Amino acid sequence: MPDTSFLDFLKRVKGGKETFPVTVLFGYNEFLGDKIIRTFCDTFLEEKTDFNFRRYYFDPEYSDTGWEDIISEANSASFFVQSRKIIVVTIRDQKKISLLKYDKDLLTAYLKKPNPNTTLIIYFSFDIIKDDYKTLRKGKLATFLKSVSSPNCFHVDLDAINETQFKQYVASYLKEGGMSITASALDKILEIKEEDFLSVLHQLPRLAIADVQDKSIDSEDVEQIVTGVESHSIWDLTDAIEADDDRKYLKVLKYLFMHGIEATLIIGTLVTHYNKIYIAKFLLKSNFPVQEIGKALGQHPYFLNKFIDITRRFSTKRLKHIINIIYELDYESKTRGEASSRLSLLNFTFRSRLAAETR
Repeated sequence: MPDTSFLDFLKRVKGGKETFPVTVLFGYNEFLGDKIIRTFCDTFLEEKTDFNFRRYYFDPEYSDTGWEDIISEANSASFFVQSRKIIVVTIRDQKKISLLKYDKDLLTAYLKKPNPNTTLIIYFSFDIIKDDYKTLRKGKLATFLKSVSSPNCFHVDLDAINETQFKQYVASYLKEGGMSITASALDKILEIKEEDFLSVLHQLPRLAIADVQDKSIDSEDVEQIVTGVESHSIWDLTDAIEADDDRKYLKVLKYLFMHGIEATLIIGTLVTHYNKIYIAKFLLKSNFPVQEIGKALGQHPYFLNKFIDITRRFSTKRLKHIINIIYELDYESKTRGEASSRLSLLNFTFRSRLAAETR
């Protein structure tokens, strides 16, 4: 089956009129896969339980996971409402992308006659840089996708987001909350964010609560909303981290939680932010011009000077230390759920300081 884009597939799942026997989620922007999984649960499960929603992991820490057990679990579902299943197989070990002959035969047989009462989701999630992902996609991942090619298997490219679908999705998302947005406002957002669709998706909850006249966002509202949101979600939080200001950090975090920002999105944004600082430090040492650094990292001119100032003040040792903890939070957010992720974020500054003091 041909690849489908993230937003197109999300819309189809929300429609609730199709069946999706097997779905493969892949892409460098793998965090979007969690959104699709949540949408499957909201659409097809009356209530998520340990019985009707199961997760398996191909991960170095989970060595007992096998395709035979997964297929057996998939075949155990029945037409009774409480017996239907959504099964998520998260593959984090690159060695597990290549299928053994026995496992390939199991999947091939299942794809020919999948259980109509089971939704099997295969979700690739790797902690690698973009260039390494591109190599993986052209090699092992392409081979895997070919091996599970079937009319019963949907391939969802999480990196494929076009402008038309994006605008339709934003308008639909805001409409659900009683808000609207003009075409000129959408164009203005993309201009400010330099067509970075993903960063706008991160900010949708805040756009949905914007205090605007008649609950309609127009172009003149956009800059204040977008830059204000960016300021509060990034700079206030990171300023507090860098200053070891626990009171301010917890206050900003509480504000974000109260306004519907999910912990996984906050963690993902922090990962991106500190990775950009790390890259910027390297580029500054290599005497790259500041404007070129800002362009390469997609840093909006409005914040560029502050970003470069922070980069210069950060010690490499402290930056590496924070990045390690943020990566731990990112991993936890994908394995333990929203409540645990919130708790981890609340404890972040304390963990950071404690680890620094013991080094």
